[in-house]
Amino acid sequence: MKNTFKLKELLAVLEDYAPLSLSYQMIERGDYDNSGLLIECNEKAERVLFSLDLSNESVKKAIELNCNAIVTHHPAIYKGVKSLSVNGQTKPVIDAVKNNINVISMHLNLDTTEKGIDELLSNGLGGKNPKILDPLSDKCGYGRQADILPLSVSEFKDEISKTFGTDKVIAYGDGEVKKIASFCGGGASLALDAVASGKTDADTIITSDIAHHELKELIELGKNVVILPHYVSEEYGFNKFYLDIKEKLNGKAEVYYFLDKRFI
Repeated sequence: MKNTFKLKELLAVLEDYAPLSLSYQMIERGDYDNSGLLIECNEKAERVLFSLDLSNESVKKAIELNCNAIVTHHPAIYKGVKSLSVNGQTKPVIDAVKNNINVISMHLNLDTTEKGIDELLSNGLGGKNPKILDPLSDKCGYGRQADILPLSVSEFKDEISKTFGTDKVIAYGDGEVKKIASFCGGGASLALDAVASGKTDADTIITSDIAHHELKELIELGKNVVILPHYVSEEYGFNKFYLDIKEKLNGKAEVYYFLDKRFI
C-alpha cells in the first residue's frame, strides 16, 4: 500500500514533542526565533530528512533520497531576506523550493522543551539531579545545572570528547568538576548572567560561541569553562530527538538523518 503520510501529520507529531508556544514564550522574553513551517511546497511528508542545518549538503542529500520534507534545528530562514541568489546563503532555500521540499525548523522550542536539546546536552555530560536555570515551566526552559561524579578538568574534557565524538573541546581551569551548568548553542552570555546573578553556583560552565570578555569574566569569577563546538553541543540532542520521532512515526514515513562531519 502506497505511503500517504501528510505534512500536517508530521507537523502534529513535531508540535507534540516541542510546542511552538515555547518559542513564542522565548520571543516574549526578548529572544529572537523563527521556528515552524518555513517552506511549504506540497502536502506530503512521506520521506523526511532530519538535519541540524539547512545547508547545501543537507539539501543535496534530501534530493538524493527523494525526500519531500526536511526538519532542521536552526531556522532555515533566520531573519528577513532582501534578495535570493543561487550563489549565496539562500541557495539551500532556493534548491528546496525547486525540488518541492517542505522545510520545518524547530529551534528555541526544541532547545527548551522537556527532553529537548538543552536537557539532553546536560544528560550527555553526565549530569544528575538537573535544575532548570531559566524556566518556562516546571519541565521546560533553558540552561541546566546538574551534579556529576567528581573529575579533574582534563578528565572531564576527555569524557566529553568520547561521548560527543569530537576532538575540538577546549577547557580552561584546573579545579575539580563536581557541579556543571550547561547551555546549548550560543548561550555564553546567558551563562555569564546566570553566574553573575547567583542563579548557579556550578564550578564548571559548558557552552559554545563564547566571546573573550565572557570567558575572562567567568575565569575571574573562579569558574572552569569548557567550550564545545556549536554544532556538537546541539547535534547530540538533535539526533536523539530524531530517533524519538522515528519511533513515534512507526513506519508511517521513511525517516533519514544527515550528519555534517565538517563540524564535529
